[in-house]
Amino acid sequence: MISNMSTDATIDRPLRPLERLVETPSDRLRRIARIGAVVLPVAVTGYSVWYDALAARAAPDLLQVLVFVIGGLSLYAVHRWPLLPTVVAPIVWAMTGSCSFVVVMSAVVAARRGRGWWVVLGVFTVLHPLGLVPDPCMFRAGHVAVPAESAPLVAVVLPALVGGAVGEARRVVRAREERLRLQAAAAAARAADVVAQERLRLSRDLHDVVGQGVSRMTLHATALAAQSDDEATRRLATRIADSGAGLLEDLHFVVGLLRRTEAQPVTRHPVATDAGSLATPSWQESFDAALEDGQDVVRRGPAAGPLARTAGLDTRCAAVLDAVAAEALHNARKHAPGSVVEVTAALLPDRLVVTFRNAVPSRSVAAGVAAGGAVVDGLADACRTGGHGLAVAAERAAEVGGRLRHARTPDGRFRLDLELPR
Repeated sequence: MISNMSTDATIDRPLRPLERLVETPSDRLRRIARIGAVVLPVAVTGYSVWYDALAARAAPDLLQVLVFVIGGLSLYAVHRWPLLPTVVAPIVWAMTGSCSFVVVMSAVVAARRGRGWWVVLGVFTVLHPLGLVPDPCMFRAGHVAVPAESAPLVAVVLPALVGGAVGEARRVVRAREERLRLQAAAAAARAADVVAQERLRLSRDLHDVVGQGVSRMTLHATALAAQSDDEATRRLATRIADSGAGLLEDLHFVVGLLRRTEAQPVTRHPVATDAGSLATPSWQESFDAALEDGQDVVRRGPAAGPLARTAGLDTRCAAVLDAVAAEALHNARKHAPGSVVEVTAALLPDRLVVTFRNAVPSRSVAAGVAAGGAVVDGLADACRTGGHGLAVAAERAAEVGGRLRHARTPDGRFRLDLELPR
């Protein structure tokens, strides 16, 4: 449930350019980094040869060039075998008097902070005071104003500080990114806990309120069917009881979905089309149910047959067609009882267009319509203040690339147009 991870209220993020460069570099920066990894050893080698010749005021001999080349090649192994260039760098300094490779390795060692990095920097620092390496070329050529005794500071300490700053920046960014990930995980855990609690509450409400009410309705209808002497009443009560029993099965399935966790599999419902959704009546089943309810439906053209198969719709579009037909007939039966529903369809090259039309009774006409002995009033207003059925149907149509529109026609009728891709 709720994670016990403790997180700060706010996180002090690093500078965005630094974060982007260190933690999430772009493809362009990655290419530049790869090119730099190839060019840097060549650049250091070329600079060392050139500066050594400049400081000596003479062309470098072949041995020195070979030593510089070996030092440059060793830099290519700095990621896989860091010990190799670390050992080669002071050897190059001792044989040529160039400290350029020690400068590079001091920065690399301080940035990486591998095992024994303090020891390595300490060894680099005492090489010159112990006389194991000569004065660097810059001191011999007189290009710096500081005494030669400051060679460890220039060649080791200062480069190590720069490398250490770069390495520390990398570590800070990674640490803060990890804190952000922990915060995101904690927030996701809290959100999941809230959702789980809300699902449980909804499942309890559905079970205790809706489930019990539907169960009582089913029992009453069953009792009425058993006790009534009128055949029409018994038939209607039986249909109500059957509808209630089916609704209870669907309700139990929905309650099970709400109460399940991610680790628990979904038990397939007999009428489930996929995990987490219930099947709507098919195209023909909706019209058969309307006919049983005494609703007048006129189907013309392709709509008179199996429209989804005739139009060649895929499974998803066929499911939307079935759902919209069920909703349209239900709304007409609920809001305009006694009116005739006209259903037409047009097969276009790229889409199917289905139209449902029915009359919208006025308040005076609607008030006089009797249904089971109860007077239905305000049906014209109900057409304008219905539930969410059409909105849900429009969303389902949009999900498959279709469109659902509804409006009043100039002659005062209600029209529902469904377009689905073929």
